[in-house]
Amino acid sequence: MLDAFKSLPGWLKLWIVFPLGFLNGWLLLRLFDYLQPFLNILIAAAILAFLLDLPAIFLQQRGIPKGVAIAAVVSTAMLLLIGLGSFVVPIIIDQLRALISNLPQLLESGQLQLQRFRAFAIAQNLPINITDLLNQQLAQLGTLFQVASNQVLNVVSETISSAVNVLFFIVLTIFIILGGESAWEGIFSWFPAPWNETLRTSIQSTFRRYFGTQVLLASILGVAQTLGLVFWGVPYAVLFGVTMGVATLIPYAGAVVTLLVSLIVALQDFGQGVRVLITAIAIGQINDIFLSPRLMGETIGLNPIWIIASLFLGGKVGGLLGLLVAVPVASVIKSTFDRLRSTSQPTDSPSSVAAVPPSPLPSEPT
Repeated sequence: MLDAFKSLPGWLKLWIVFPLGFLNGWLLLRLFDYLQPFLNILIAAAILAFLLDLPAIFLQQRGIPKGVAIAAVVSTAMLLLIGLGSFVVPIIIDQLRALISNLPQLLESGQLQLQRFRAFAIAQNLPINITDLLNQQLAQLGTLFQVASNQVLNVVSETISSAVNVLFFIVLTIFIILGGESAWEGIFSWFPAPWNETLRTSIQSTFRRYFGTQVLLASILGVAQTLGLVFWGVPYAVLFGVTMGVATLIPYAGAVVTLLVSLIVALQDFGQGVRVLITAIAIGQINDIFLSPRLMGETIGLNPIWIIASLFLGGKVGGLLGLLVAVPVASVIKSTFDRLRSTSQPTDSPSSVAAVPPSPLPSEPT
């Protein structure tokens, strides 16, 4: 039966395989929804374990025993999380609440600036329809921001209140760090060769490099953007700076958040909003030109079209967590197929050897 399937035309094979693949994918999505929130916690714990595994490997390469290195890394990470939860997170929540409460005043200030711009447009014989369009967009922005802010607060409050999930996440992360290698071997032992080794190598190298460099870049950009906002005396500087830094974890999201933050600041002071936008763009360019190429390198290796498509599918399937893992998963799929294709192509076939003319011998010096 397999021989008969191989003898079919390529378009007929695709016509038969596609419905089966679509059905299996739909069943996996249903299973993914049924196992929530366990799968989200498992994926998040695996990502954090990938990040913590990098300094642990670095310490082991310096001669420190594995147990001591893991204990030092986990203890340092716990202290950092406790410090962030005690100092930075309360500031962000307070500033978010203050921003939501002051949103009507910001929208009113934006309306006044639009009226001034309208008067300026009439004096300069400019099209007035532009101000009407901006006025409509401003009202929609206020409604959208109100809904989004309430959802963020709900997510934060639910995350803080669910102590069991947080404790489960921490314990699962520690167990993944301690027994990750044996778990990976058990999972990929079910895959046939050469898929098992190819997938394992591709996933480990891609996820470690991608998330390690992305978190480092997000931390640097978050601190730099916060300092820039503090320099200009922008209110809610910590909230805006951290949000702009975290948004860089998702490709192209940083630019959208930068525009949104600049627009919110411009509602109160148009000149300050322009300064914030210019400063954020300058910091982003420094990252794109100097930091990102050196740290990220060719980790992704995807065309921008495929990056956008993977982000759309990841957000559709897994929400925010799907957006975070969409690009490395797509990169793993591409690199895996590239390696299998390169290994399956013959390199030293007799026809290719015979087709290559022998190279001339170098002439002896006279």
